[in-house]
Amino acid sequence: MNPLKNQVDAIVIGAGHNGLVCAAYLAKAGLDVVVLERSDRIGGACITEELVPRCRFSTFAYGAHGPGARICRDLEVPADAITIAELDPGMFAPYPDGDHVMLWADAEKTAAGLSRFGSRESEGYLAYQRFIDRAIGISQEFFLGPPPTHSELYERYRGTPESAVVESLLTRSHWDVLCEHFDSEKVRCALARADDAGAPTAVGGLLSEAIESASMGAGVENKAGIPHGGMGSITQALAAAAERFGAVIRTGAAVEQVVVQAGRAVAVRLVGGEQIHAQVVASNADPKRTFLKLVSATDLDPGFRRQVERIKIRAGYMKYHAVLNGTPRFTAMPDTLADNPRHLASTRIAPSLAYYQQAWLDAQSGIPARDPVMSLQLPTAYLPDLAPPGKHIFGAWIRYAPTNLSDEQWEQHRPQVLDGIVAIVDRYAPGFADQIEWQRLYTPIDIERVAGMTGGSVRHVDQTLDQLLHRRPLSAWRSPIDGLYLCGSGTHPCGSVTGGPGHNAAAAILKDVRSRRHIK
Repeated sequence: MNPLKNQVDAIVIGAGHNGLVCAAYLAKAGLDVVVLERSDRIGGACITEELVPRCRFSTFAYGAHGPGARICRDLEVPADAITIAELDPGMFAPYPDGDHVMLWADAEKTAAGLSRFGSRESEGYLAYQRFIDRAIGISQEFFLGPPPTHSELYERYRGTPESAVVESLLTRSHWDVLCEHFDSEKVRCALARADDAGAPTAVGGLLSEAIESASMGAGVENKAGIPHGGMGSITQALAAAAERFGAVIRTGAAVEQVVVQAGRAVAVRLVGGEQIHAQVVASNADPKRTFLKLVSATDLDPGFRRQVERIKIRAGYMKYHAVLNGTPRFTAMPDTLADNPRHLASTRIAPSLAYYQQAWLDAQSGIPARDPVMSLQLPTAYLPDLAPPGKHIFGAWIRYAPTNLSDEQWEQHRPQVLDGIVAIVDRYAPGFADQIEWQRLYTPIDIERVAGMTGGSVRHVDQTLDQLLHRRPLSAWRSPIDGLYLCGSGTHPCGSVTGGPGHNAAAAILKDVRSRRHIK
């Protein structure tokens, strides 16, 4: 296809991983597809960048959960295009008193290590893993397909052993389930996830975790971990697949407006005035950006626009990067494991439930968390070629941060946030501050500016109980405007790098297009 054609079958706005998955499926089905990316590179938030010479960072997304085997095989992604270094241990959780929890790939090994916390912890872990596996199994049944309603889920599993798991997913918090299996708060905190729900005590966090985990890994081998070459290797492989099927990807092509006529999307207008017409427009942008910025208010029902304005994006994140001249030495790491940096390649600092809750309350009160929940990563422990010899790349997702502060407000906060991050890590790993040769902090407003996600919301919308399954905004991927679809992380099933929303949106688009006999 001529990249400057002004008439195509389908336009995909945004070359992030879901946009590329959607485009590849549409092109494979025979549609004439163009992907329009506002920045000068593909990948969205799933990129690898040389932020420092010879140091390649996964700037935002940093863990590979997908796209998995089904999508990669459908799109004929070569087995060697996405290769994953699997992490073992999967997580190291240090505590201020020098204690720790280590979560190994081998459940029996993890359970044995937890026995020192009490008589219930070892068997509790094995029972908890059985529960989580069943929850993930339920989620896999609707992950690549239409989302069920709550009543449909109850009815589907009524009278089966899974009915109790469904009940827990829809009515209980992750903390409730953890308390059922463990007595130790340290063990509970090592396994707890709050993410967009704010605290492990929020109902819906467990459902969010189960859905994200339903994408078991990336590539044709379904492995989870760190991609060789960084996260950008995933979007490079997806872009190559889309182009093999005939899709054209244009970078530096920022969409200014979706053109709507008589209630139907008929074209997009780029910054600069160029218009490209299409039968289908699929937006990989988040719902707020799509409907509040790319679509004119006069083309939307005021009630629907108010619904979009009320979508929750309260879970603000920050991303921290550093280049280190050595391996951090955590005082909680056992001496027998301390010499292998792989044991701290995935580390989380969240020592108590009160710590989780205060981090969330800080952000909701308008200040970055003073003691944030931090997910730390040392990818060079597994992939040393990402940095020069003797150097380490260090990254961290920092939770939580306000999503509505101005540039000026963030510039006032930035120095103290940076100092606070370093001080906390240095508390657990003395000498960390002296190892830093370079560092950078991306605030929510930085993430929005670079990756185009409203409020820096990394999953486009919060994954709370009222914004999951059939309640996820535009869970059917269709919008009130005929011919305009959403294919990004704000749609079912979830955010993170899974490719699920792109796959599901393409299926909905092709069903509609075929019903109108645009293609066979």
